[in-house]
Amino acid sequence: MTHPNSENPIEGVPSDAGVQASLELNEQERPLAQADERVAEREPDLLEQVKELATRGEMSAAQVTVRALIAREPANARARAVLAGLLEKKGDVEGALSELSKALEGAPDDVSVLCARATLLASRARYDQAELDLRKAARINPRSPDVQVQLGILFSKRARWREAIEPLLAAVASDPSHGDAHYYLGEAYNHIDELPLALASYESASALQPSSMRALKGIGIVLDRMGRPVEAAAAYRRARETPRR
Repeated sequence: MTHPNSENPIEGVPSDAGVQASLELNEQERPLAQADERVAEREPDLLEQVKELATRGEMSAAQVTVRALIAREPANARARAVLAGLLEKKGDVEGALSELSKALEGAPDDVSVLCARATLLASRARYDQAELDLRKAARINPRSPDVQVQLGILFSKRARWREAIEPLLAAVASDPSHGDAHYYLGEAYNHIDELPLALASYESASALQPSSMRALKGIGIVLDRMGRPVEAAAAYRRARETPRR
């Protein structure tokens, strides 16, 4: 007698052939998923490889590698930021700016990319555009000392000394060990004639960065302005004896 299921399968219950076909289909799908996972895992390694090539001075190979990644993944903001860094080192600032702008199209809230573009914009004296990027970065991550310091430096470059103080104080509050924040705060206070505050900021910067000639020079300038020439001379001497950074 023929088994009932061999010719008249019950609805909803797969036949042996159906089960086999399903298993084969699953086996076909699995490698694709694993391949996607491997690509995702390889991307950070690939970018590290690009950075290693650049460190060794193999800039052409680094660019070829990262451009290949971007060709596969045009919206990869990290890869575009890495390429921008390579282009900047090559002296192609406009090319670097273009890559950072493309990166921000896909990742508009990436603080590191916003700061990188602001730095390049400022180097081209495009201060208004740089300020827009930094203010946006500060809104996204107001506790980032690096963002606040960069904003303070931008204001300093434009001689907006009083405006520079607020972001620099915010940077010091977020990270008291941030030497650059203390140094630029000293610069800002010195330019608005808040000499005791300037001296304290320069001294903090010097304590955090003992090899910083500029902080020692700032101490000497403020001490001179405060009518303390002997102490100023000692600070200048220490600055001269400190290797240039």
